[in-house]
Amino acid sequence: MGNFTITESLEIAFKERNITYYKIRPATADEFFNAITKAKQVNDHGAFVTRHSIEEYEKMRLFVTEDGTAGIAITSDNNIVSIFNGGEKRGVLKTLLPVAIKHGGAKLDNFNSPKLSAMYELYGFSPVSKVEFDSRFAPDDWNYKRDGEPDIVFWIHNGDSAEDVVLNFGRYIVPWDAVEKFDTYEEAAEYRDEIMEYIKKEQNQSEI
Repeated sequence: MGNFTITESLEIAFKERNITYYKIRPATADEFFNAITKAKQVNDHGAFVTRHSIEEYEKMRLFVTEDGTAGIAITSDNNIVSIFNGGEKRGVLKTLLPVAIKHGGAKLDNFNSPKLSAMYELYGFSPVSKVEFDSRFAPDDWNYKRDGEPDIVFWIHNGDSAEDVVLNFGRYIVPWDAVEKFDTYEEAAEYRDEIMEYIKKEQNQSEI
Protein backbone atom coordinates (compact mmCIF):
# COMPACT_ATOMS: atom_id res chain seq x y z
CA MET A 1 0.00 0.00 0.00
CA GLY A 2 1.19 3.51 -0.76
CA ASN A 3 0.11 7.13 -0.71
CA PHE A 4 1.26 7.72 2.86
CA THR A 5 0.41 11.06 4.46
CA ILE A 6 3.44 11.72 6.64
CA THR A 7 5.10 14.59 4.81
CA GLU A 8 8.86 15.08 4.84
CA SER A 9 8.57 18.15 7.07
CA LEU A 10 6.36 16.32 9.55
CA GLU A 11 8.71 13.34 9.56
CA ILE A 12 11.62 15.66 10.37
CA ALA A 13 9.65 17.13 13.28
CA PHE A 14 8.84 13.68 14.68
CA LYS A 15 12.48 12.65 14.49
CA GLU A 16 13.68 15.91 16.08
CA ARG A 17 11.44 15.31 19.11
CA ASN A 18 12.26 11.57 19.10
CA ILE A 19 8.57 10.67 18.74
CA THR A 20 7.74 7.28 17.25
CA TYR A 21 5.30 7.67 14.36
CA TYR A 22 3.25 5.30 12.25
CA LYS A 23 2.59 5.28 8.52
CA ILE A 24 -0.82 6.78 7.80
CA ARG A 25 -2.79 6.46 4.57
CA PRO A 26 -6.16 7.68 3.23
CA ALA A 27 -9.11 5.30 3.61
CA THR A 28 -12.42 4.82 1.85
CA ALA A 29 -15.68 5.30 3.72
CA ASP A 30 -16.41 1.57 3.68
CA GLU A 31 -12.94 0.69 4.90
CA PHE A 32 -13.02 3.27 7.66
CA PHE A 33 -16.48 2.21 8.82
CA ASN A 34 -15.46 -1.45 9.00
CA ALA A 35 -12.21 -0.61 10.79
CA ILE A 36 -13.83 1.57 13.46
CA THR A 37 -16.59 -1.02 13.97
CA LYS A 38 -14.00 -3.70 14.70
CA ALA A 39 -11.98 -1.38 16.90
CA LYS A 40 -14.97 -0.46 19.04
CA GLN A 41 -15.65 -4.15 19.60
CA VAL A 42 -12.14 -4.99 20.81
CA ASN A 43 -11.26 -1.79 22.67
CA ASP A 44 -12.45 -1.67 26.29
CA HIS A 45 -13.04 2.06 25.88
CA GLY A 46 -14.85 1.79 22.56
CA ALA A 47 -17.86 3.64 23.97
CA PHE A 48 -15.79 6.82 24.01
CA VAL A 49 -15.61 6.73 20.20
CA THR A 50 -18.51 7.84 18.00
CA ARG A 51 -19.05 5.82 14.85
CA HIS A 52 -20.79 7.62 12.01
CA SER A 53 -22.55 6.10 9.01
CA ILE A 54 -20.81 5.18 5.76
CA GLU A 55 -22.77 7.97 4.07
CA GLU A 56 -21.41 10.49 6.57
CA TYR A 57 -17.86 9.18 6.20
CA GLU A 58 -18.10 9.65 2.44
CA LYS A 59 -18.13 13.41 3.11
CA MET A 60 -15.08 13.32 5.40
CA ARG A 61 -11.31 13.10 5.04
CA LEU A 62 -10.40 9.67 6.40
CA PHE A 63 -7.03 8.31 7.49
CA VAL A 64 -5.93 4.98 8.95
CA THR A 65 -2.69 3.27 9.91
CA GLU A 66 -1.03 1.01 7.38
CA ASP A 67 -2.81 -2.05 8.80
CA GLY A 68 -6.13 -0.25 9.35
CA THR A 69 -6.26 -0.83 13.11
CA ALA A 70 -6.31 2.86 14.05
CA GLY A 71 -7.64 5.95 12.37
CA ILE A 72 -9.06 9.45 12.44
CA ALA A 73 -11.65 11.44 10.48
CA ILE A 74 -12.11 15.13 9.66
CA THR A 75 -15.49 16.57 8.70
CA SER A 76 -16.07 19.20 6.02
CA ASP A 77 -16.07 21.91 8.72
CA ASN A 78 -12.74 20.68 10.10
CA ASN A 79 -14.09 18.82 13.13
CA ILE A 80 -11.87 15.91 14.18
CA VAL A 81 -14.05 12.86 14.92
CA SER A 82 -13.99 9.06 15.21
CA ILE A 83 -10.47 8.71 16.62
CA PHE A 84 -10.02 4.98 17.17
CA ASN A 85 -7.39 2.42 18.07
CA GLY A 86 -8.25 -1.24 17.89
CA GLY A 87 -4.73 -2.61 17.84
CA GLU A 88 -1.67 -2.54 20.01
CA LYS A 89 -0.15 0.63 18.62
CA ARG A 90 0.82 2.47 21.78
CA GLY A 91 0.92 6.21 21.35
CA VAL A 92 -0.69 6.16 17.90
CA LEU A 93 -2.60 9.34 18.78
CA LYS A 94 0.77 11.12 18.66
CA THR A 95 0.73 10.40 14.93
CA LEU A 96 -2.98 10.73 14.20
CA LEU A 97 -3.48 14.19 15.73
CA PRO A 98 -0.67 15.93 13.81
CA VAL A 99 -1.88 14.27 10.60
CA ALA A 100 -5.40 15.54 11.28
CA ILE A 101 -4.07 19.04 11.97
CA LYS A 102 -1.99 18.86 8.78
CA HIS A 103 -5.20 18.12 6.86
CA GLY A 104 -7.24 20.95 8.35
CA GLY A 105 -8.49 19.55 11.66
CA ALA A 106 -9.17 22.52 13.93
CA LYS A 107 -11.67 21.42 16.58
CA LEU A 108 -13.00 18.38 18.42
CA ASP A 109 -15.01 17.28 21.42
CA ASN A 110 -14.69 14.37 23.82
CA PHE A 111 -15.93 12.79 27.00
CA ASN A 112 -13.63 14.38 29.56
CA SER A 113 -11.35 11.43 30.17
CA PRO A 114 -8.26 12.76 31.97
CA LYS A 115 -5.98 10.76 29.68
CA LEU A 116 -7.62 11.94 26.43
CA SER A 117 -7.97 15.55 27.51
CA ALA A 118 -4.35 15.64 28.64
CA MET A 119 -3.28 14.41 25.19
CA TYR A 120 -5.27 17.10 23.39
CA GLU A 121 -3.64 19.72 25.59
CA LEU A 122 -0.20 18.53 24.52
CA TYR A 123 -1.00 19.29 20.88
CA GLY A 124 -2.26 22.83 21.20
CA PHE A 125 -5.97 22.27 21.72
CA SER A 126 -7.72 24.47 24.27
CA PRO A 127 -11.09 23.73 25.93
CA VAL A 128 -13.66 26.48 25.49
CA SER A 129 -17.04 24.99 26.42
CA LYS A 130 -18.63 21.96 28.04
CA VAL A 131 -21.92 20.27 28.78
CA GLU A 132 -22.82 17.80 31.50
CA PHE A 133 -23.10 14.10 30.73
CA ASP A 134 -26.68 13.21 29.80
CA SER A 135 -27.59 9.53 30.16
CA ARG A 136 -30.40 9.97 27.60
CA PHE A 137 -27.78 10.37 24.88
CA ALA A 138 -25.09 8.10 26.33
CA PRO A 139 -23.71 5.22 24.25
CA ASP A 140 -25.56 1.97 24.86
CA ASP A 141 -22.37 0.30 26.05
CA TRP A 142 -21.26 3.09 28.40
CA ASN A 143 -19.55 1.74 31.54
CA TYR A 144 -20.99 3.89 34.32
CA LYS A 145 -19.19 2.01 37.10
CA ARG A 146 -15.76 2.51 35.57
CA ASP A 147 -16.13 5.80 33.67
CA GLY A 148 -18.76 7.69 35.67
CA GLU A 149 -20.56 10.59 33.99
CA PRO A 150 -17.89 12.96 32.62
CA ASP A 151 -18.64 16.27 30.96
CA ILE A 152 -18.34 16.56 27.21
CA VAL A 153 -15.66 19.15 26.45
CA PHE A 154 -15.34 21.18 23.25
CA TRP A 155 -11.91 22.21 22.01
CA ILE A 156 -10.36 24.53 19.44
CA HIS A 157 -6.84 24.33 18.06
CA ASN A 158 -4.43 27.20 18.48
CA GLY A 159 -3.61 27.36 14.78
CA ASP A 160 0.00 26.18 14.96
CA SER A 161 1.18 24.05 12.05
CA ALA A 162 1.35 20.29 12.45
CA GLU A 163 5.14 20.51 12.46
CA ASP A 164 5.20 23.18 15.17
CA VAL A 165 2.70 21.20 17.21
CA VAL A 166 5.06 18.22 17.19
CA LEU A 167 8.08 20.38 18.01
CA ASN A 168 6.17 22.09 20.85
CA PHE A 169 4.70 18.83 22.15
CA GLY A 170 3.97 19.20 25.86
CA ARG A 171 4.91 22.86 26.01
CA TYR A 172 1.46 24.43 25.69
CA ILE A 173 -0.26 26.11 28.61
CA VAL A 174 -3.97 25.27 28.56
CA PRO A 175 -6.49 27.42 30.49
CA TRP A 176 -9.46 25.59 32.01
CA ASP A 177 -10.80 28.45 34.14
CA ALA A 178 -12.48 30.17 31.16
CA VAL A 179 -14.44 27.13 29.93
CA GLU A 180 -18.12 28.04 29.56
CA LYS A 181 -20.80 25.57 30.66
CA PHE A 182 -23.98 25.06 28.63
CA ASP A 183 -27.21 23.12 29.02
CA THR A 184 -27.09 21.25 25.72
CA TYR A 185 -24.52 19.72 23.40
CA GLU A 186 -25.72 21.93 20.56
CA GLU A 187 -25.29 25.14 22.57
CA ALA A 188 -21.77 24.20 23.65
CA ALA A 189 -20.81 23.32 20.07
CA GLU A 190 -22.31 26.54 18.71
CA TYR A 191 -20.41 28.62 21.26
CA ARG A 192 -17.16 26.88 20.33
CA ASP A 193 -17.79 27.59 16.64
CA GLU A 194 -18.58 31.23 17.39
CA ILE A 195 -15.26 31.57 19.21
CA MET A 196 -13.48 30.10 16.20
CA GLU A 197 -15.25 32.50 13.83
CA TYR A 198 -14.33 35.45 16.06
CA ILE A 199 -10.67 34.43 16.10
CA LYS A 200 -10.70 34.05 12.31
CA LYS A 201 -12.14 37.54 11.84
CA GLU A 202 -9.58 39.04 14.20
CA GLN A 203 -6.77 37.38 12.31
CA ASN A 204 -8.11 38.58 8.95
CA GLN A 205 -8.36 42.16 10.23
CA SER A 206 -4.82 42.09 11.57
CA GLU A 207 -3.56 41.10 8.13
CA ILE A 208 -5.19 44.06 6.40
